[in-house]
Amino acid sequence: MTRLAQYIKAAESDNTRRSYASAIRHFEIEWKGLLPSTADSIARYLADHAATLAINTLRQRLAALSRWHADQGFPDPTKSPLVRQVLKGIRAVHSVQERRARPLELAVLQKVDQWLDAAISHAPQSGDRAALLRHMRDRSLMLLGFWRGFRSDELVNLRVENIEVTPGQGMACYLGRSKSDRQHQGRVFSCPALTRLCPVTAFNAWVSLAGLTEGPVFRKIDRWGHVSDESLHAHSLIPLLRSLFAESGVESPEEYSSHSMRRGFAGWARASGWDIKELMEYVGWKDVKSAMRYLEASDSSLQARFEQGLAALAPPAHLLPPPLLLVTEQAGVAHPPTEETMSAAVLRVTMTLTRFSNQSRGLARGHRLIEQTCFERFAMQRLNTEGTLYELTIPHLSRDVLDEVIAALLDDMYRVAEDNQCLLETSFHEPATDSHWD
Repeated sequence: MTRLAQYIKAAESDNTRRSYASAIRHFEIEWKGLLPSTADSIARYLADHAATLAINTLRQRLAALSRWHADQGFPDPTKSPLVRQVLKGIRAVHSVQERRARPLELAVLQKVDQWLDAAISHAPQSGDRAALLRHMRDRSLMLLGFWRGFRSDELVNLRVENIEVTPGQGMACYLGRSKSDRQHQGRVFSCPALTRLCPVTAFNAWVSLAGLTEGPVFRKIDRWGHVSDESLHAHSLIPLLRSLFAESGVESPEEYSSHSMRRGFAGWARASGWDIKELMEYVGWKDVKSAMRYLEASDSSLQARFEQGLAALAPPAHLLPPPLLLVTEQAGVAHPPTEETMSAAVLRVTMTLTRFSNQSRGLARGHRLIEQTCFERFAMQRLNTEGTLYELTIPHLSRDVLDEVIAALLDDMYRVAEDNQCLLETSFHEPATDSHWD
């Protein structure tokens, strides 16, 4: 192979080449299509497989056919209006919910880790070195995959010589290429050392036991305990993890995949207070849409959000508890709260919205929605032309209720900002009591 051919080959991953070659074979050999093709032929090809292939698979087939025509110097028929219209129709008729891997929750991660710990302790007693090696490798793979949010291809491409461990602090993993690194610039992924479920400790234990000093980190191990020079294949991680989860007693192991670790970490990080920008930078997502595919609110958290928003409403009269009734000194007659008995807090709100990136386009819309859905119901007054300073008047029965209303407002504001790809900085101030909320 010439040096030129080497560079051309290196510009594209092996998975992409194999995938495109398979798509061309399917079109030419199985469907009996002719290349170069026409828009009409490709439209019929799509229609013939619309009911049996997923829409993403059809898109991948189109990408392969487009690439073949470009490489051979022919006009690209996949870009024709006819093909686009057929694909749009297939999407409408055969619309199905996207199947996603079940997130690996922290409690499940701990359960599997505890099972592995017991299995690792038992293996030397039974003289099963192969089992010891597999359990050590799988523990390191699972913990690093979770805490770093790695994809399967990133895990199998890790090399020992490209990982630097700082005892007591963490590890830095260099990857020369990954799915999100289209320009092959390379990136260092840092991961901290932890007091529990530590990926650094698990990594050190695995490479020390296997005697690894260079080459792939996660390798094949045969039944006799021989560690291969070759790395695991990305596609082998799904059956490996499902088998591990089944052995450790995890319910419904077939619902998990290698993406479960990435989705599980994303959910844990958001529940732990990470903002969306921090999470995107850590995991390596380039746009908000990619990130939001991994973040799903559970039914319980959705219910909590709705109820928190309803806290801004005054309670119905028939639901007012007895302590809220007032007794007159003269007659000893109880009365429900009236407008005179409720207080009103006059608050100054500062708010700054900025775009996530130059490609974000929701700044004006996010600003408008915060005003309409969050501020206007509280007699909103704009105090400057830039829309960064407001005055709100919030009626309340007690300071605790006021705190709940402001907390719900802040939640709503941050949600609107994230939905519109914006960063929000805001604070509430009550001059009368010099109280602050942010």
